[in-house]
Amino acid sequence: MLTGAVLAGGRSSRFGSNKALQVFHGIRLVDRAVASLRTLCNPLLLIANDLSSYYDVRATLVQDVIVHQGPLGAIYTALLFSPHDWVFVKATDMPHLVPELAIMMVESREEFDVVVPLYRHKYEPLLAIYNRRCLPVIATALEQSERKIVSFYRKVKVRALQEDQWRLVDEEGRSFWNINTVEDLDRLQWS
Repeated sequence: MLTGAVLAGGRSSRFGSNKALQVFHGIRLVDRAVASLRTLCNPLLLIANDLSSYYDVRATLVQDVIVHQGPLGAIYTALLFSPHDWVFVKATDMPHLVPELAIMMVESREEFDVVVPLYRHKYEPLLAIYNRRCLPVIATALEQSERKIVSFYRKVKVRALQEDQWRLVDEEGRSFWNINTVEDLDRLQWS
């Protein structure tokens, strides 16, 4: 079993308002994110600094343990509250998740601490699977004011899914499309 964690605590500064509440193909982004993990994960957690906008979301709401630490702090919180060793992390602003990619990631986790796809030669740490073994390393990073997620990767066993692997199940890379601006939302509405 693994826990699903939707990260909804972003400031949406480039978007101009809380993008998690924006409607995409008739469903709010936050609800799409939660639903995309439902078949693989139980329980489902929604992690944010301020939970007041999410009381109607069908997930367990968890406030960041250490506020204003960005996504790394949210991952730390998810790992702390997870009843399982593994947490599937997904950002709210990524409206698509190809189920076969999620399954590929889950099946690749044995003997690793992190399973993370590479997209355009960079890690996608907000669509990744983390093991509870990462907790002390993340805690150290946060204590040292290091908020970049991938900063702790060199201290754990990372399974990087190469593009040629995951493109077998997500040819267009739809799982990695994200919404940072209103223009992104408008463009992806037609995808």
